Amino acid sequence: MNRSLILTCLMGSCMALAGCGSSTRVVQNNDTCGKQMTDLQNALASGAMTRPEYDKARRVAIERCDSRDNH
Repeated sequence: MNRSLILTCLMGSCMALAGCGSSTRVVQNNDTCGKQMTDLQNALASGAMTRPEYDKARRVAIERCDSRDNH
């Protein structure tokens, strides 16, 4: 149940970000970096995200993880 809820929230966030065009939207996410990567891979594999959406979300997640680790 929790996994499907998280995946649904992730997909909704990605769709909202995709509709924003070039503007930036900050989303608070306290999941571990590994969990975020797994959720993104699952969303791509299920067809919930396109490859360009996945690549962009993955870059953002990696940057967020790197900045979290460096503080």
